[in-house]
Amino acid sequence: MTAASIDCVVLNWNGAAVIGPCLESLRRVERPAMRVTVVDNDSGDGSDRIVAERFPEVALVRNDRNLLFAEGNNVGVRRVLDEGARYILLLNNDTEVDPGFAAELLDALENVPGAGIAGPKILYHDDPGRVWYGGGGFTPLLWTPRHEEIRRPDDAGGAPRETGWVSGCAMLVRREVFERIGLLDPSYTIYCEDVDFCLRARQAGFSCAYAPDARVLHKVSSSSGGGMTPFKLEHRLRSTARLHRRFRGRAWRLLVAPIHGAAFLLLVAGLLAAGRGRLAAAALRGAAGALRGR
Repeated sequence: MTAASIDCVVLNWNGAAVIGPCLESLRRVERPAMRVTVVDNDSGDGSDRIVAERFPEVALVRNDRNLLFAEGNNVGVRRVLDEGARYILLLNNDTEVDPGFAAELLDALENVPGAGIAGPKILYHDDPGRVWYGGGGFTPLLWTPRHEEIRRPDDAGGAPRETGWVSGCAMLVRREVFERIGLLDPSYTIYCEDVDFCLRARQAGFSCAYAPDARVLHKVSSSSGGGMTPFKLEHRLRSTARLHRRFRGRAWRLLVAPIHGAAFLLLVAGLLAAGRGRLAAAALRGAAGALRGR
């Protein structure tokens, strides 16, 4: 391993259809040197055996239960930090990477002032000319995390630049960030862990960088069911509320509560009008959990 090498942690859960292409794409990375660790979250589909049999160069860690996104990744991060990793890449198992993406991410860390975290341009795997993540921002007033450039045509690259937050789908992190702020927060259960991590890093003096010339294809939501599902909607509402409690003051939350309430009622009404009762029920469960602080 060279001084500029990367330790890549790939979290896997029931990824038999996607883990092979992901690891094959990592084999084609041109530089820098990369060591890959797959953390398997107690898969039941044999995907851990695919890793063990087809990718002997990959370190495989098997969890005895599904630790979900944050703690599952933390298992791998602790391992590679103990082994001396300087740069840690968190990568979803349902991605395929461009051979030059890792070098572009390292370049972003070096050229964006104060950068401790860098993320690539992420494109839809089934529509690679369209952007899924082109930087991270927040919706005005609601302060909900949003992907910049989402669903827009991929028309250009460009120099790395600062962004609000980086998607945990593909996130390169300096060792010093973990040492200063700790790991991903498992209390989110699922969703917003990446935003929380980036905001804590920014509070500690690091910036986040977006590298538009680093490219990754994403098979969106392969582990939780494509499109909006009751599971996704319920947990997204809960996690966003948790993010607000941590990073927005009580006065702000009280001030915008009517706006959030109106937006929520419009959401539920729209779902009911569209005949999507299961999603409306999930939204109500998510709101109830958010109000209870869960």
